[in-house]
Amino acid sequence: MVSVLKDLRRILNTDIVDLIHPHQENSVEAKKAIAHRYYQEILNEANLDVIDELMSPDFMFTIPTHPDPYYGPDGFKDLVTMLHGAFPDVHLEVKHLLVDGDIVVGHWMGSGTHVGGPLHTVKGDIPASGKGFVIDGVSWLKIVDGKIVESLANEDTLGLMQQIGVIPAAPSTTSPEASKARSRQFFEEIIGGGHIDQIAELVTPDFILHLPALPTPVRGQAGLERFVTTLRTAFPDIRYTLEREMCDNTMTALRWHMTGTHSGPFRGIPASGNTVTMQGVSLFRLEEGQIAEIWINENDLGLLEQLTSASEPKSDTAAEPAAV
Repeated sequence: MVSVLKDLRRILNTDIVDLIHPHQENSVEAKKAIAHRYYQEILNEANLDVIDELMSPDFMFTIPTHPDPYYGPDGFKDLVTMLHGAFPDVHLEVKHLLVDGDIVVGHWMGSGTHVGGPLHTVKGDIPASGKGFVIDGVSWLKIVDGKIVESLANEDTLGLMQQIGVIPAAPSTTSPEASKARSRQFFEEIIGGGHIDQIAELVTPDFILHLPALPTPVRGQAGLERFVTTLRTAFPDIRYTLEREMCDNTMTALRWHMTGTHSGPFRGIPASGNTVTMQGVSLFRLEEGQIAEIWINENDLGLLEQLTSASEPKSDTAAEPAAV
C-alpha cells in the first residue's frame, strides 16, 4: 500500500503536469518540485527507484565529508544506501530553496542517530557510536531538462564528527556558574536595568535572538540594542524574576516571570496603562564566555490579552519557588 501511494504521489506531482504542460519541465516550480523530491524521496526515504527517474546518466555528487565523488545513478544509490545504513533515522529538513536558471540551492538541517553500519568518511569508516547529530548544510543542484546533473554539497563536517564522537569537541572555557551568571546578566542588567552599554561585552558580534512573535530574528549587537530600547519604551519598569536555572556545557536555561506597566506602544498596541505579567523560558548558547544565541518561548497570547484588556489583568501563572 505504501509503495502504491508513493507511485500515485509521483504521478500527481510530475506525470500529469508534464502531460498538461509539456514545455514547462524547466520552469522554476518544476525545478523546485524536483528538488523537494530529491530531499524527501531520495535522501529521507531512501527510494532508490526515484534516483533512476531523476538523475542523469552522468550525475555527480560531492561533499567534503566523503573522500571521493559519487558518479551516476548507481554511485548515488551506494551513497544513499550507506547513509541510511549508518543513520536509519536520517532526515534533511529544507529551510530555504533558491532557483536561478538551472541551479537550485537548498539550505537544510540534517539529523540522525549513528546506530547502524559504518559511515564512510574522509576520516575512514566510522563504526556506530549510538550518538546523534544535528548539522547545517547547503546543496547546489543543477537541473537540466527535468534531470539532476550534479549535486555539490557542503555541510558542517567538523560538527558532525564532533557530535558522533570521532573528533573531541572543543572544551568549554566558561564554567557552568559563569554561564549562569552571564544569562542572569542579560535579564537583570540589559533588559531589566537598561544598561545597553554592556551589550558589546555580553554578547557576540553575530548574536542572534529568536522569538516566535517576531517575523525575523534579532541580529547583532545593534539589533539587540534596538530590541531592548523598544521593549523598555513600552514597559519602562519591566522586571524579571528568575525562578529556575540550569546549565549543560555551553547551554543555559532560565525560567522566568516578567512584570511591567504598559506605558508605551508595543507591537502596534498603544499604551494601555495596564500592569502585565508573563511567564517564559529562555535558552542561551555561549561562545567563549559571551552569549551567541538566545531562544525565547513565552506566553505571548496571555500578554496580548492583558495589553488589550480594559480591566486590571491577573497573573498568567503562579510564581514558583527558585530552584537554584
